[in-house]
Amino acid sequence: MAQSSDQPSRRLEDLNLDDRIVEMLRDQWGIEELFPPQAEALPPALSGRNVMLTIPTASGKSLVAHLTIVHRLTTDLEGARALYIVPLKALATEKVKELRAIAGSVGLRVGLAIGDRDGETGLIEDSDILVCTSEKLDSLLRTRSELMDKVGIVVSDEFHLLHDPGRGPTLEILLSRIRHQRPEAQIIALSATVGNSEEMAEWLDAELIVSDWRPVTLRYGTLTGLDVSVHRVDGRGDEELPEPRSIEGKSTHPLQAVLEDTVRDGGQLLVFVSSRASAQKEARELARHTRRRLVEGSDAFNPGLTEHWDRIADRLARRNDDSAMVKALVTSVRGGVAFHHAGLTSGQRCLIEEAFREGWLLCVVATPTLAQGVNLPARRVVVRDLRRWSTVAGRTMPLPVMEVRQMMGRAGRPKYDDVGDAWLLAKSREEEADLVDLYLLGAPEEVTSKLANPTALRAEEDPALLTHVLSMVATGGTDDRDALGRFFSKTFLATQIDSESLAARIDDVVSWLAANGMVDRLGESDEVKARMLEEEPVQEPEEWEDEVPSWVGSASEVTGLDVASGPIRRYGEKPRRGPPIFGFRKASIHDSYEPDPPESPSMTYKATALGERVAQLYLNPISGRIIRDGLGRAMAILTGEDKHGQVSPLSLLHLVSCTPDFMPLWPRKDDYDAIQAALHGHEREFLAEPIDLDEERRMKGVLVLQSWSDESRVDHIEQEWNVQPGDLHGRVEQAEWLLYATRRILAEDKELASLDKGAHRTLVEAVDEMHRRVRYGCRADLLGLVALRGVGRARARQMADLLGVSNAADVAALTERDRERLSDLRGWSPQLVENLVAGAGRSIRRRSR
Repeated sequence: MAQSSDQPSRRLEDLNLDDRIVEMLRDQWGIEELFPPQAEALPPALSGRNVMLTIPTASGKSLVAHLTIVHRLTTDLEGARALYIVPLKALATEKVKELRAIAGSVGLRVGLAIGDRDGETGLIEDSDILVCTSEKLDSLLRTRSELMDKVGIVVSDEFHLLHDPGRGPTLEILLSRIRHQRPEAQIIALSATVGNSEEMAEWLDAELIVSDWRPVTLRYGTLTGLDVSVHRVDGRGDEELPEPRSIEGKSTHPLQAVLEDTVRDGGQLLVFVSSRASAQKEARELARHTRRRLVEGSDAFNPGLTEHWDRIADRLARRNDDSAMVKALVTSVRGGVAFHHAGLTSGQRCLIEEAFREGWLLCVVATPTLAQGVNLPARRVVVRDLRRWSTVAGRTMPLPVMEVRQMMGRAGRPKYDDVGDAWLLAKSREEEADLVDLYLLGAPEEVTSKLANPTALRAEEDPALLTHVLSMVATGGTDDRDALGRFFSKTFLATQIDSESLAARIDDVVSWLAANGMVDRLGESDEVKARMLEEEPVQEPEEWEDEVPSWVGSASEVTGLDVASGPIRRYGEKPRRGPPIFGFRKASIHDSYEPDPPESPSMTYKATALGERVAQLYLNPISGRIIRDGLGRAMAILTGEDKHGQVSPLSLLHLVSCTPDFMPLWPRKDDYDAIQAALHGHEREFLAEPIDLDEERRMKGVLVLQSWSDESRVDHIEQEWNVQPGDLHGRVEQAEWLLYATRRILAEDKELASLDKGAHRTLVEAVDEMHRRVRYGCRADLLGLVALRGVGRARARQMADLLGVSNAADVAALTERDRERLSDLRGWSPQLVENLVAGAGRSIRRRSR
């Protein structure tokens, strides 16, 4: 195809790529030429310039990054390393597959770092290209800063998630750290359409490529009753708005009509709703409709698909999960429809996604999390719910434009569809007009930094800034106030907040860290002063009208500092008589320091042993302080200094649940009796109080973890506490990590160990036992069995109850009769028993070496 003289070439041959790459693209991926946005972005990217690429979903953003990486790592950056940063583990796995296909053609190795797999360490060390989540990369750099030494290219996928309060701060700090330590490294940012892309590109010093071009035409419309109207078309640039039309069906059940219309047209349907309950209910209703129409002999649905639906349902049912949610999912899938939300486990979500990609499922009803990066396109997308409950506002609020566009962008399957449809469900013509103006024709929101909380009045209300300032001091080699200021002046936050407010926030955070034993002030440094004089021109001193700089007053409005009016009132200023019954109080965290004057630019810092551990363990510093104080209370109990408290497994679960790193669970009305009984029946065992004093939510998390570690089945936990499997697994992972961190903090704390070595050793063993109980979901008597490969908690309990075994030595010594008895149990076999006995023997031999 001939190229216009004013358009970049779309021919692969014109990019000067390695012939092996071009051959692979053609033979394996069927790519003959570039899309226009790719052709525009690749020349500057291949030349080494920073690029921000803002184009629609499925328009080839990733290929620009892939080709740039493999081209440069085999030419001018040979021997360097590329980092590919993604927000989600599922997306990381997807990108690894793509990169291994293209990088393997030229002999480059691709590693994966998401924290889920054994053997990741070797892959990290040996990889030329490392795909990782931002959190995992941040964690790696805190403990292995040498990983930064060879970095030559960095790709930030889903760059617009800088706006996300949960993931955005870590991504922002990572990119700032890379630009600070490796200024020559190339950055490629792949983003959805945002309202301030120019500002974001300027921050990265990147060339901005913006396009609405799509390989599959996307028709944005509304569904009002059964009437479909298209209001916008994005595609190759020559499309016209189609005429309005009506679909067949009942106006009281528009989604059923949409499903039938979509399937009759040979497509699949994605429906987005606002809540898990809505997803499950809508999937159930659509599945019932499908089964009913099959019985009626509708020509829209293929009866031959039912065997695939049953196969998928059987796979879900075989996963030893009899929870009500999974039963509901299995029932829906037998009607060709699935739901998808965070209450499902990752394995269940992956199975649903795979079945939908293969074309077996007709429809998936999902919450908006599905739109965040997971590649799951469909012929048609319907956004049913456009409002969501806001706990901050106390009412439902409209969804952000950016989020709705991400959902709608899933419409249209590359290589399968010429056109995709994305419809917003409107209840009336008036609402339809409002939705069109806001979501279809309106501009998306601007991305703002979430590194600092704009409403924070004190340092502990700025957890992201608190966490990353400690990280930079403890593991980032930034150990003086001037260096901290210079580093944070390069963040995206610094482009959106005035320098005086930013300086005040950093000072407040440093004061909190110093007051809470995370960093030590070492004094002012002549070396730092000399460096500052060399790097900045000398300025005449200004005349100050007040005794303190005027910006300190303005900073107090942002951070809660009030230098002029003296110290902020503390809770419990009068000393307690003896140790506190409830241990560390909220006051000791929130009001444990007084505001200090502005830090001297030449002040130097060193992380304390506790600060280093907290940073390396990837804890919120407030969590670290809570855990350390709780361990201090536990030691006081064990040494006899505190004669009122007791340490129990519940104590340790409650301690970690009180940290901001543990996500609490919302109680139902039926939960309150059990929660109140626990709160008022175990006061002596509590080592801490929740940082937010939300006792009921925290205690529900404790009781759910207690049920899990007492071997309650997943379906029983769901029935008793209304906690779905995905939520349970998420809380178990959080508690396991926090208990591991607790053990590390305790084991390495010389001050606590010096109080009483025997008591310290006893407490370390107790924390270790609770950590393993949470990890395996069992009582203490099974810990010697569940550590064996192939022995989960259910099999371990059967072995213990039937044969009285408790460890590897007992298993290795099983008699023939014992082996036969085990083999006769449901779910067992002679081969399984022999494998377990052999594995136990190997475990004993390894320990004896």
